[in-house]
Amino acid sequence: MAIAEDYNFESLNIISGNLEVRLAENSLEIDAAQALRYKVFFEEMQAIPSTKQKKSKRDIDEFDHYFDHLLVVDHNKPGKVHDKVVGTYRLNGGSHKDKENFFYTAEEYDLSKLIALDGNILELGRSCVDLKYRNGKTMQLLWAFIAQYVVKYNIEIMFGCASFPGIEVEKHKSALAYLNKKYLAPAHIRPVAVKSRYIKMKDDELISDSNFKKFISSIPPLVKGYIRLGAFVGDGAVIDYDFNTTDI
Repeated sequence: MAIAEDYNFESLNIISGNLEVRLAENSLEIDAAQALRYKVFFEEMQAIPSTKQKKSKRDIDEFDHYFDHLLVVDHNKPGKVHDKVVGTYRLNGGSHKDKENFFYTAEEYDLSKLIALDGNILELGRSCVDLKYRNGKTMQLLWAFIAQYVVKYNIEIMFGCASFPGIEVEKHKSALAYLNKKYLAPAHIRPVAVKSRYIKMKDDELISDSNFKKFISSIPPLVKGYIRLGAFVGDGAVIDYDFNTTDI
């Protein structure tokens, strides 16, 4: 069943009932996305804010300037734009991929093989949805929009960090080992965790072909969605202490 009732390819928006998915058009709408990110990552998921973030109650960083900010807007919610934005994603089209420290993911992974590709690349990140809207429809709308974006800008590879909750790697070692064994990216495009933060994922003793159901039930919904879309993983995991996550 199609989710979107109205596609406008030129302006890149999708409307389904009371929900609209589109890019932020001004600084106020970007601020609304940052407010939602703060609510989800820092208030709900217990990430550790900087002094600036805590004071502003916004998830802000130096990378926001380079990204397109994808919004899910509920037009039925009363109030101003900050009340209506219920989902967001950051999309970095790589138009300045020769710039040092341009990609957020580069803080955790060596992206040199991806950056060296001739085709267009897209970095995804900061995916979050308000608790009341965490359902299949909202995520399908987000991905339907990203599919439009990929086609319009001729994107060949998408990449970005995805997270397991918490920093206790032992809790996720079976899932990480399975990912490394079954979904490791081809060598010519494979990101590798930066040496100072590298956490080993490989452990053949934990892998058997019969434990796929156990694996798929043990990974976060976003990682599960990526795997079902045909994603690969890089070499090594990384602990993000500020966000209280184990990243791949």
